[in-house]
Amino acid sequence: MRQENLARSIKILVTGATGKVGSKLVPRLIQWGYEVRALVRQTGRASFLKTAGAELAVGDLLNPGSFKAALKNVDVVIHLATFYKGANEEQSRKANIDGTEILAKASLEAGVQHFIFASSNRVYGSNRTKMVTETDATHSSDNQFAIAKVEVENLLLTVFEKSNPVLCILRFPLVYGDGDRHLKETIPALNDWPPAKRVQMVHHADLAQAVKLSISQKANGIYNVTDDAPLTISELRCIYHVPDTEDGQISDPWEMIVSNRKIRDTLGFRPIYPTFYAAHDAGAL
Repeated sequence: MRQENLARSIKILVTGATGKVGSKLVPRLIQWGYEVRALVRQTGRASFLKTAGAELAVGDLLNPGSFKAALKNVDVVIHLATFYKGANEEQSRKANIDGTEILAKASLEAGVQHFIFASSNRVYGSNRTKMVTETDATHSSDNQFAIAKVEVENLLLTVFEKSNPVLCILRFPLVYGDGDRHLKETIPALNDWPPAKRVQMVHHADLAQAVKLSISQKANGIYNVTDDAPLTISELRCIYHVPDTEDGQISDPWEMIVSNRKIRDTLGFRPIYPTFYAAHDAGAL
C-alpha cells in the first residue's frame, strides 16, 4: 500500500507513448498507480492510452510552445520517442536530437525532477573483445540509429550536468513479448547474420520493471537493461519456424552483448523472464 501511495504522488510525462515500447509501458505504469500523461501528436491513435487511464496531451517535440502545458506539475519525464525508419540524416537529427534538446531544456524550466531516456545497446558499437559494461566507452558506428542515440546521450549529459534534475539513461536491446510482432518481423532482416551470432533481448515486462525501479529509486546514471542469456540467430529462427541459413563466420562475437550486473546490483533488477525460452514457455511472446 505504501508503494502504491508513493506511486500516486508521482506524475509522469511519457513521449513516444503510442510506439512499440510506450504502448506496453504506459498501461503498466498506470496499473502500478502512477499518474501518466502521454504526449501525442494526435489523439486518434492514442485512444487506447486514454482507455487505460492516461491523460493525453497534444504536442510536438519540435515546438516547445505546444507541450509547455504538458510539463506542468510533472515529476518524471520518460523520453521514448524516436524516429529512424525511413528517415534521412537530416530528418533523424531534427526529430531525435533537436527534439530531445528542446524537451530537456523545457523540462528544466518546468522543474522536472527526474528525466529518463530510452537509449540502446547499439551505442557500444562493434569490435569488442568482451561483454561490455556501462563503464565502456561508446563507439562510432555506421548505423544511423546508434549514431543518433550516442549524440542524444551526450547532449543530455551536458544539459543536465549542473542541474537539479536527475538523469537516468536506460540502454535497451531488442524488445519483445506481450504480442509485439516486431521481433518476428525483424527475423528476415537478419538473413545475413551467421546462425551462431548471438542477440540480446528484454521482455516488455522486464523493460517496464527497469523503468519502475528507476523511478522508485530516483536512479541516476547509465544502466544496461537486458535479460540474462543471449540467444543465437539459429535458435530464434527455430522458435519461429523460420528456415535456418547456411553457416557463416562470426566476425564479432561480442557485438551488442552487454552486462546487466549494474542494474541488478544497484536497483535490484531481476528479470521476470530471464531468458527468451522462459517467456516462450510461459506463453508471454
